[in-house]
Amino acid sequence: MPSKYGINIEFSNASPTSYDIDTATPIALIGDDTNLTGLSTYNSVSQALAAVGEGSIKNALQDLEATNLKTQIVLSAFSKTADNAQENINKAIEAITKLKMCEAELHIKPKMLLCPEYNDSGVWEKLKQIAEYLRAIYAIELNANAESDIKSELETIQTHRAIISYQKVQRIDKVVRPASVFLMALYAKIMASSDYGFAQTYSNRVIDGIIGVVDTIEYLQGEDCEADRLRGEGITCIIVDNGIRAWGRHTRDTALGLDSLHSIVIFDRIIDTIFEAQKEAIDKQVADMVKQVQDDLDRFYRKLVANKVVVGYTISLPTELNTNESIALGEIYIQQNVQEMPIVSKITNKIYRVTDYSQELIKEM
Repeated sequence: MPSKYGINIEFSNASPTSYDIDTATPIALIGDDTNLTGLSTYNSVSQALAAVGEGSIKNALQDLEATNLKTQIVLSAFSKTADNAQENINKAIEAITKLKMCEAELHIKPKMLLCPEYNDSGVWEKLKQIAEYLRAIYAIELNANAESDIKSELETIQTHRAIISYQKVQRIDKVVRPASVFLMALYAKIMASSDYGFAQTYSNRVIDGIIGVVDTIEYLQGEDCEADRLRGEGITCIIVDNGIRAWGRHTRDTALGLDSLHSIVIFDRIIDTIFEAQKEAIDKQVADMVKQVQDDLDRFYRKLVANKVVVGYTISLPTELNTNESIALGEIYIQQNVQEMPIVSKITNKIYRVTDYSQELIKEM
């Protein structure tokens, strides 16, 4: 206790709360395996490969290995039942559901979800549910490969978190594989390229780990083509144009009005960061915390503006939300209006033939 007389010193830390963005992008693979069941985590693709037996998980890990991706891996594995497709679908759905316990059991939160080779509407819907819960993105593979059939299959799919593909590709060892794992690995690499790589898109980037496209697609610059039409429907296509590239980053969303997957990822990271940073404010006095929380948010968003993640923002305490009654209950509403940095979708060059410069020829003579 302090002395009764003389000089006393009280020290406390008044530095702002750190709003550090977690840039890690662990990938969760769900599938069958002959060695493992349940949840497990590994610090690299090679460690995961050393632990698994045979099955769809090993196949996906070999895809990731071909891309030379460096990331943490979460496995949710089950034992496959021979000659019972529906039972295996049910097992896959159960294994996806188990990912909700990742943070509690493994102290890791997957940001990308993959269940390759299990192309079923029930699996897709469960991936969507768990991706919402984890604020993650996921990949699905359509069974169709003709444009009309793809559009028909898409009619029942409504999501803003999925990378949707349908093509098969040739891995560097010439094994034919679905495209989904390679697309997800590409996105993970882009995110890991810098502290703010999550604000970038994977579209129009060269895909590592593949040497050919089995299901080729029509792609013509400046002309209506199959690749552009499917991209507009929310499909990520793989095109050959100065390398083998991903083409498409759009969602199949009408509820949120967000048509680009990079927007979802940006706001996911913002939300995760705010959740983590504001934990300490709960159960503290309003007078002590509200101004500090506002100031900390302002510093956080200024950093995002400086790094071209967002264009601009405003922070306010709306009086219509912060009523006498809500404040008395300790319920504080902080409104944040934020615009993310847009991504270029189209450049239109207007070229006109003129005769206005003919006199330049005379000057040269």
